[in-house]
Amino acid sequence: MTAAPIQSPPPEVSVVVPVYGNRNTLPELLSRLDKTLTGYECEYVFVVDGSPDDSLDILKQEGLSRPHLRVIEFVRNFGQHAALCAGFEMARGEVVVILDADLQQSPEDLPPFIEAWRGGKEFVSGVRGSRKDSLLRRFGSYFMNRLVRSVTGVPLRDWGCPMAAIDRRIIDQIAFAGEQRRFLKPLVARLSRSWTEIEIQGLEREGESSYSMFSLIGLSLDFMVSFSNRPFQRLTGAGAALLGIGSACAVLYIILRIVGVVVDYPQVQVGIFISVLIGMQTVILGMLGEFTHRVYRLVQGQPFFELRGEHVAGEFVGEERN
Repeated sequence: MTAAPIQSPPPEVSVVVPVYGNRNTLPELLSRLDKTLTGYECEYVFVVDGSPDDSLDILKQEGLSRPHLRVIEFVRNFGQHAALCAGFEMARGEVVVILDADLQQSPEDLPPFIEAWRGGKEFVSGVRGSRKDSLLRRFGSYFMNRLVRSVTGVPLRDWGCPMAAIDRRIIDQIAFAGEQRRFLKPLVARLSRSWTEIEIQGLEREGESSYSMFSLIGLSLDFMVSFSNRPFQRLTGAGAALLGIGSACAVLYIILRIVGVVVDYPQVQVGIFISVLIGMQTVILGMLGEFTHRVYRLVQGQPFFELRGEHVAGEFVGEERN
């Protein structure tokens, strides 16, 4: 399999792969990609995200025989989503397909994604038909799937599956999405005019996941704060509803006391008071959350990633950028 040099017209397919601690799987992954994508005009964009092992050296060596392999090097670790965004900015293909480097997704599953894109879908997302993860990990994924579906309104079944194909139109818009780039799949789903899902087999992971249960909890909180103000709107609405119910009960209770239908019930009075108080506090909390969300959006400005450079066919090219 060969590919045109960087100065040539863009290829049809760009394969973007974030790399962190994957030295054991990289040679096999590249070999299987070469076999699977024979017949497609491709480039590979591997982003080394400050990997602590010698993944960069392995990729540089593999690139000597693969002019279509471009290795992007970060100055330090910025995280998976930053690595993907860097890959998107460097990719030149009409469609960008993504997968992890740990071989938990099979490269042989990529052609149906490309064909679905050729059929007119701007976003093709994978669905893991079988999972080899622990029960706790699957529970965390289930919670995140429900959360993201609720916030985005897009009914994807498996938001955590890394394998996907994304049209160039959407790739070009992602660079202007600010901090929302930290949540790529929800962002891509929101930008897409048409999408579909393809079931793949979830294989056993090589090595440990970089996302612990605490990381997933932190990610869910960050998602609720930075991606959408819908949770705060719902909180405000729930507080307003509770306040309205409490106030209506208070008015009804006073009327019934005046006409003598009921006698003094301290428990009812306390319950009404508590519901009104909680409702008011929830409304205030939701409004403060809405305000904080808007301030958060205004003060963004930290670089999402910083590049040391790019390695192509054994040569170092490019300049540091962010």
